[in-house]
Amino acid sequence: MNWKRAFRWAGAYFVWTVLFALVGVALVAGGAYLLAANATPTAVGPATVPVPTSAGLPGLALLVAGVAVYRFGKAWALYRTLTGAVSEDVADTYDTQRVKSDIVSVLDDRLSDMQQDLQSVNREMRELKRESETGVESRSERGGDGSF
Repeated sequence: MNWKRAFRWAGAYFVWTVLFALVGVALVAGGAYLLAANATPTAVGPATVPVPTSAGLPGLALLVAGVAVYRFGKAWALYRTLTGAVSEDVADTYDTQRVKSDIVSVLDDRLSDMQQDLQSVNREMRELKRESETGVESRSERGGDGSF
């Protein structure tokens, strides 16, 4: 694979991962905001600590969805760019017409060999048949079936 093609596929991977990362970060930020907005301040000793309540569950779901979008997007971008790069490289490396012609020539050679083998077997069978017919005629001319 030449460097231009590799750079193009690496750029595509980068763009896809950045897009999914931005969407994931936006979802995580929205979820964190909803989680923090619905937290109730609770006094723990001398400090007041915000404790999330059940009203913050949509924020938590949004936060988890953001992480899932990022992870899925990264895996999808890798799959898309890797398979695309490999299939493009394989398409250039292997000439399908050449492979077809090689297969056809090998099959043609094998069929030719099989045809020659069949012709030689047919010739031998005819010779054996002729010999057996002449052998039967010579026995019948002697006046018997060949037994003592």
